[in-house]
Amino acid sequence: MISKKVGISPKNDNYAHLAEYIADAGHEGEKSLMHWCAGCLGDDDYRDGIAGAVDVQAMNIRTKQNKTYHLVISFRPEDEAKLTPERFRAIEEHFAAALGYTEHQRHCGVHKNTANLHMHIAYNMIHPEKHTRHEPFRDYWTRDKVCRELEQEYGLIVDNGRTKSKQQSLGEKAALIEAHTGQQSFESYAKTHRDKILPVLTAASNWQTLHEGLATYGMEIKHHGSGLVIADRYDKRHTVKASAVDRGLSLKKLVEKLGPYIPAQGLEKVTEQSRYQHAPLHRSPERGALFAEYREDIEKRKANLTSVKEQEDAVLVAIKEKWAAKRRELERLNIAKKNRRNLLQLARKHEAEETARAKLPFQSPREAIRGEIPFTSWNGFLQYKAGQGNETALAILRSKREAAEPEREPQTAKAKDWSQHGKEQLAANRAEIRAEYAAKEVAALENENVSGQGKKQLLAVLRMERLAAEEGNTGEVAQIHGFSATVDRKGVVVFTLPGGGRVLDSGRELFFSGNNTAARHVAVQYAQKKWGKNLHVEGNKIVRLEKKQEKEQTQKQQGMER
Repeated sequence: MISKKVGISPKNDNYAHLAEYIADAGHEGEKSLMHWCAGCLGDDDYRDGIAGAVDVQAMNIRTKQNKTYHLVISFRPEDEAKLTPERFRAIEEHFAAALGYTEHQRHCGVHKNTANLHMHIAYNMIHPEKHTRHEPFRDYWTRDKVCRELEQEYGLIVDNGRTKSKQQSLGEKAALIEAHTGQQSFESYAKTHRDKILPVLTAASNWQTLHEGLATYGMEIKHHGSGLVIADRYDKRHTVKASAVDRGLSLKKLVEKLGPYIPAQGLEKVTEQSRYQHAPLHRSPERGALFAEYREDIEKRKANLTSVKEQEDAVLVAIKEKWAAKRRELERLNIAKKNRRNLLQLARKHEAEETARAKLPFQSPREAIRGEIPFTSWNGFLQYKAGQGNETALAILRSKREAAEPEREPQTAKAKDWSQHGKEQLAANRAEIRAEYAAKEVAALENENVSGQGKKQLLAVLRMERLAAEEGNTGEVAQIHGFSATVDRKGVVVFTLPGGGRVLDSGRELFFSGNNTAARHVAVQYAQKKWGKNLHVEGNKIVRLEKKQEKEQTQKQQGMER
């Protein structure tokens, strides 16, 4: 058995959504074998338990970190006959005790929609009585120990776990990437070359010698935060913590040996022996021809999509330049400032509508390209070819029997099983919704029978309607659909969401129900539609950052990082 913690960023933390997904509430339990809750008042009613957990999380207003711990435990297919409802519950209780969540609320479920039965657990990190946040320290070691103990207790197949003596063991993220793509991760590449790097380190008397030694294998060592990382010279996104490759590469030990860090110079003359190439992990004599076909198809897909993107960009640039020229003409008009401002606003809405409609014709070519080459990774290519009856691809897939991996979850904790066609249809629908509401906004602004204040209120409602339409298009649990809108005597537009939360648009500021996570999420989405991403959230208020404020905040943040 294997355990995995699914990372959740604070802005995407939604305990209720995760608990609903665990119960498979939106699909009438099609993939849920069983579900239950524990640590809740009454311990029995699943939905009442969700409400109780959300209320407890709302009591802690101090922490800025996530309040939900999402754990996935995956089992081997051979173990399915040994796992009973009682054992699933006992396994969860073992993990809760080891992680320190015995007294905390949690919602659990067993899913059967993959080859491996797997259990999802949502732990409320906020204690129900103390209202303090608990996050276990180095939980991966704790979870690994529990897995090994439970395998022995219930006679399950023993999986490879973490051992502190294994220098070559991969980090959780790198292992997951390799399991998903079937290609070597950069971390694996760096650790594979450890035995070649260490002699270079031993012989190095200065930083330049070390830089040149690493460059021989297409790598470089550089500062990151308070330590060092080893990075791919040709793609800076690929990095691994230097001390994870070998402890002798830590900043402290290298400074003791070589002195203060000095950046590399003149590495162009270094003769390279190898570099990171995303090599496939599968071993098979027939792999070469298939991998060459895969690389050719991937390059073709990238080139075709890039061509469509360039054509689209050319059209969009022309539209942008045309409306920029029109706005310059409007700014030169000798008319009242208020009238000029209204004309400029109308021009921007016209530009948004034309831009949205200009994007629509490019959706079909993209769908055709993705339909022709419907894979983006080596594993995906092998599965595609095996599905067409290619025995060689099937044999290669079976040539590397990896440990069962937990179900891969999106970081938003809103898991969905979308096909490639579904993703393409989603993009097309989103583009159509954007064009439709851009036209509605233009019509609202051009309506001479509505006052200026009325137009602002109408635009606000249209903005929320668009969010509701996009929410319905993605299949998310409804937070907005069915909202109501009213306008108070001061002209504030008050949106009441189906869950009871409220979002208030006063024009220059937005407010939302303070202890309602759904209202906060919707308010941030609404603010992004209204002002873009330059926002500042303070308490239950959202304001737009002006360029000067944005610059000051960036400088302040950079100063803190230094």
